Amino acid sequence: RSLAMNVMRLKRQGITHVLNAAEGNSFMHVNTDAEFYAGTGIIYHGVPASDTDHFDISGYFEEAADFIQEALTYRNGKGKVYVHCREGYSRSPTLVIAYLMLCRDMDVHAALATVRQEREIGPNDGFLRQLCELNQRLSAEGRFWN
Repeated sequence: RSLAMNVMRLKRQGITHVLNAAEGNSFMHVNTDAEFYAGTGIIYHGVPASDTDHFDISGYFEEAADFIQEALTYRNGKGKVYVHCREGYSRSPTLVIAYLMLCRDMDVHAALATVRQEREIGPNDGFLRQLCELNQRLSAEGRFWN
């Protein structure tokens, strides 16, 4: 989260897009918004998710996946997206896993494993249940090979 607040460091690392999975101003959130990045050249998208089992984050899966996809194809593939929440443990990994499922045709197990190879994560039980529901829907649509 501290990186999200440091525009110079983001730019040095080549970040063109920021997806804040914890937009808001309570202690559970990271208080950045489009205005925070105005004039920096960084394209911003915020998801006001709470890290609780009963929060419906699935309503944000498609828009977050679209934003990540747009970021990665920005300027002929030169875009780089920083996806964050407060701790980087539950909300942001959940949205990255949903992206891998929706845009890279990974099932939930492959997507979880892919993210876990990069960092320790722990989406809460409610988020895991919503990812499993997404997995069932995509599977029923014939999106996976297995």
